[in-house]
Amino acid sequence: MKTCGTSENIPTLERERAQFRSLILQNPNYFGNLELSPYKPVKLLQGITTYEELMCVGLNPPSNRLEAALHVKQEFGYGGDICSPGSFEYVRFYVDIFDNGVWHDVGMDSVRVHNIPGEKPLCYAVRKDFTPFKRLCSTENIVRVRAILSWDTPPPANQPNWTPVYGNVMTVQVQIHPKYSFFVGDVPKGLENLQVKIPDPIGPIIAGLDPNIKVKAAPLATPTLSQRKALYADKGVPVHRFGFAEAQKLLAAKTTTSALVTANGDSPLASLGLNANEIADLFGKLQVVTDGDTSFEELKCIGLRSKRDLLEAVLTVKRPYGYSGGLCGKGSTEYVAFWIDFGDGSGFIYMGTATVQVHDLQTIPPEDVQYAVFLKKDFTQYLVPCEAGPKVVRLRAILSWETPPPPANPNYVPVWGNREECLIQLRHGKAEARTPVIETVGDISVDDIDPATGLATGDAEIGIFSVNLSPFGGGITITGRIAGTLPDSFGGGALPLKYRILVRKDDGIDTWHPLTNTVDVDVTKFVGAVQLEESPGDTIFNLNLTATDDADGLGEGWYEYLEDHTAPSTRFLLVDKLARWLTNASMEGEWEIRMEAKDPNVSPPTFYPGAQVIRVRVDNTAPSSVPAANIALQPYAPVTLTITGAEFNGNPVPAIDCGKFPVGTILTGTYEAHDPGTSDLVNQHFGSISLDVIPDGPAHGATVMLSGDGGITYTFATSRSFPTVPTTGESGHWRLDTAGMDPCGYVIHMVVCDRTNYGSHGIAFCVTADIGFCLEESPISQEV
Repeated sequence: MKTCGTSENIPTLERERAQFRSLILQNPNYFGNLELSPYKPVKLLQGITTYEELMCVGLNPPSNRLEAALHVKQEFGYGGDICSPGSFEYVRFYVDIFDNGVWHDVGMDSVRVHNIPGEKPLCYAVRKDFTPFKRLCSTENIVRVRAILSWDTPPPANQPNWTPVYGNVMTVQVQIHPKYSFFVGDVPKGLENLQVKIPDPIGPIIAGLDPNIKVKAAPLATPTLSQRKALYADKGVPVHRFGFAEAQKLLAAKTTTSALVTANGDSPLASLGLNANEIADLFGKLQVVTDGDTSFEELKCIGLRSKRDLLEAVLTVKRPYGYSGGLCGKGSTEYVAFWIDFGDGSGFIYMGTATVQVHDLQTIPPEDVQYAVFLKKDFTQYLVPCEAGPKVVRLRAILSWETPPPPANPNYVPVWGNREECLIQLRHGKAEARTPVIETVGDISVDDIDPATGLATGDAEIGIFSVNLSPFGGGITITGRIAGTLPDSFGGGALPLKYRILVRKDDGIDTWHPLTNTVDVDVTKFVGAVQLEESPGDTIFNLNLTATDDADGLGEGWYEYLEDHTAPSTRFLLVDKLARWLTNASMEGEWEIRMEAKDPNVSPPTFYPGAQVIRVRVDNTAPSSVPAANIALQPYAPVTLTITGAEFNGNPVPAIDCGKFPVGTILTGTYEAHDPGTSDLVNQHFGSISLDVIPDGPAHGATVMLSGDGGITYTFATSRSFPTVPTTGESGHWRLDTAGMDPCGYVIHMVVCDRTNYGSHGIAFCVTADIGFCLEESPISQEV
């Protein structure tokens, strides 16, 4: 019998797959997929999709969330079985944000994969939130998105044309969610071209208003049946499409005479603008449906982002018309319902329904527009430990335009839409009830935080940054969830669970104390399959959570847990933000974080202690010129940069800061940059140092060369960083040859940063130092 962690019965892999990482480490251009490299390719190999393939990419417009689905096709070749570390599939996203041909790197997501026997493919999903450039709804905003899938090596940042060895590249078109409000100052030339209704009395007097006044659009209207008939008269949209919503309502109505026949004995559809032939055609087409019509929209891909229990789907919109009006209107709804067969004999179990609004898009590209939906679930009750083997289940999704699929019918055939199925792999774990779980600290997964040092190494979950042995500082965002079955608190009348985050300094003295500051969160709400709106076109509710003391003997700092997955009324956090921990320079050192929860629906409340204790290192001190060995003897001092030598035409000249030198002078100097801490290297997290000449125009590419710690052997690097530079920092020398620079005033600008993940955005503490000098026309050139 095969045991977990062994490689028994694994077929022999080709050398390129089996030794992929070692080959790359020996020669980064081994497979010839680098545009610029000093290494020669050994074997040209690119875009191999035998093992994995990116299948779909789309955008969920309201949440600005990019989603991608990928297939894992083989039983082997992924680094080990379910109990091993396995390997990663990385997807980096680029967006042509301004629709001007310039790609913007918006970050990367990844999924862990393993050798899993059985039927294939397995369908995985990744996602990345980003900040788009939004336009008023009167202007369609369709932009390109590119996604690069790469196995075992992350696609390099800011290289949208990079080709992976194992993986592929997809470029699609998506529609950015429009603005339904604007500032008066945003309207340059009156309102004649603005297709947003401005309510009186603002409309008539807008020209005289303060430009900082924010104007909200009037509620979005849905065109009537007669208006849709006129709108699509010459657009090729059939009556059973634009009359679908009204017909479905009549077919589903209670069979009373007044509902089906008007007072004068006519069809109620006639009063809405249809003639007898159109009515006959409408119902004739609707009642002979044997399979969904995908000529207007089609569900393309489904998958699971297993580490967050996030079901995702990508659908394509194919035509410019037939979606009940443009972006300034309500449009129409694409419903995607999910079911899962867990293999326990219960058949397909309804998970819920996700939606996205679609509209007529006159500028729809030939390759269609890709939309995405997602549904948050909690699969804790279905989890098994890795020793029990992989938990693979079957996911089914049904797309239906304008009519939600019935939850009790996983075999539903939509009139407009289709069905997709795929195998998905659930994360492994224990089936525990209501377990408080911290998932990220400072936007970094807790799995990427060293439990011994509290330093993080990895990629951000939401943001566009990476960290390397980094501490935390500033406002530290903490995300997580309460796993297991939740009370029906949104639609069922139960009270929501409550949670709190506690911290303490790991000094043997401090005690646990809860965070109590206000937390802002973004929430989406559904009643049935209908997504609620906070304002026209906006389905994201921004809420502030306030900590309370419930006087139940469990202390203070309790926040309401807003998640509710209980159908038909559900509520989700867009990002699972639990708390925002505000740190400062007085809090340096190692800290511990934990989470706990309680159920206030019973008395006394049921208490759920968290099993995790997350250790993090806090560092809010900027770099300094003072070495660690002297930090106790000297106060904090800024980094230093000086000119110590000057030579012209082989002869020394006076070297002073802010001096004047002839063009062609070779300037030399010193720099000192350290990250303060203690002599035992605690809280010393030097990051990088860079020296530049400004202004760069008249400098004509002149480069400041650095020597590194103590030496005078200069390299051609204008910057040095950790780990080349020790974590303590360094003192070194620099050199600048001014030959070829114009006579002008210049500054040598030094930027020194540590490695702190400040504010949960990956922004380090940085300090600067400058020295100025002037270049005059050289005496030799004057003589000539």
